[in-house]
Amino acid sequence: MRCHLIFFPWVGMVIGGLEYLLLGVLCGPDLPLLFRVALAGVIPLIVTGGFHVDGFMDVQDALCSYKSKEEKLAILKDPHVGAFSVISLLVYVLLFGGALSLVLTYGGTGSIALFAFGFPVCRALGALVMLKLKKARPEGMLHRETRDTGTVTVAVLVAELLILLGLMLWIDPWGTLIFIGAVLFFTTYYRWKMYREFGGVTGDTTGYHITCSELVGLMAIAAWSMICR
Repeated sequence: MRCHLIFFPWVGMVIGGLEYLLLGVLCGPDLPLLFRVALAGVIPLIVTGGFHVDGFMDVQDALCSYKSKEEKLAILKDPHVGAFSVISLLVYVLLFGGALSLVLTYGGTGSIALFAFGFPVCRALGALVMLKLKKARPEGMLHRETRDTGTVTVAVLVAELLILLGLMLWIDPWGTLIFIGAVLFFTTYYRWKMYREFGGVTGDTTGYHITCSELVGLMAIAAWSMICR
């Protein structure tokens, strides 16, 4: 358990590899765009079981309740699905599908590769954020998962992140800079928002961070693809 976070990006590498295989190799432009977008959206859910999407939905329910910090933290632990989480997920799916359609329409294999690399990069960054930010609950699940984590795990995660970013820079320097700038901007906002609303981060907010950073990064790649068309 002391080293399990090291493998966070590895899950993203599996997702990204399948995405590139599907969009860059197997499913060419002769297939309908909506069909390719739908397949690409299903892959992360199949690989992870929707683990991080669950956190995203819980956080959206809590944020949209506009209650006290204690009540919001209680909502995160509530297994019931609220209306706001469903609405937020629909908005997410529409934005994800729209941004990916722009990448597939105006971008080449390089843009698809950046999209694929976004999955391990966001998970490596999410693991670092999970370790370094203040925990909302002193004895919550996130605290138990990270309390025995040492400097070796942090060092390995940083190395993994740098290697991934190096590969992205080799593929498309400007696209990578736009991508990482957008994700870091969102991470700064995430820290401020979670501290303000929950007093820190939890396991659910980590899922929220990873899910949203993937979307923000994809939208940045979509914007770059349109600029370069």
